[in-house]
Amino acid sequence: MRVIAGLCRGKRLKSVKGFSTRPTADRVKEAVFNVLGTRLSGAKVLDLFGGTGSMGIEALSRGATLAVFVEKNQKAVQVIRENLLGCKMEDKSKLYPIDCFKALKILSETNIKFNLIYLDPPYKSLIIDDILQGIVNLNLLEERATVIAETARDADLIVEYNNLKKAREDRYGDTKITYYQVEGSFNDGSL
Repeated sequence: MRVIAGLCRGKRLKSVKGFSTRPTADRVKEAVFNVLGTRLSGAKVLDLFGGTGSMGIEALSRGATLAVFVEKNQKAVQVIRENLLGCKMEDKSKLYPIDCFKALKILSETNIKFNLIYLDPPYKSLIIDDILQGIVNLNLLEERATVIAETARDADLIVEYNNLKKAREDRYGDTKITYYQVEGSFNDGSL
């Protein structure tokens, strides 16, 4: 696992030993960031279920100004810290070693809003709809925000959460990437 592009291009990232996390495959990560293109410049990014921190670190490497990581597995929390240190990105990041729902509530109380949210819960979990609805209800999205959900290939996600609408789906082996955008964000069909 490595950083694909930007300031930390080629930097190897540590992973969590065992099967408690499932890092996003490099080819999936590369495809996601190719779709996002230049939208990361100056962005505030939320990496929910951070695992190794790979997605948030990639965003920072490509020009995001802030990455917030949420991960409750303590082994993964340590790996995220080590990867941030190794990439010299700790000053552009915040790490919440708690449950995602608690973190979303805390973040909403700080009035932070994100340009990009990436969520990658365990494939067998049934909480993704609750998370997406929570993101909208807690007003965590900037006006032109994108939310990306990584799920199992056969996961069936809702098309719309208030003003957050499904814009695109891509499949890579047993992984599905679903892009949501705030309604009216990108009327040019760029996703």
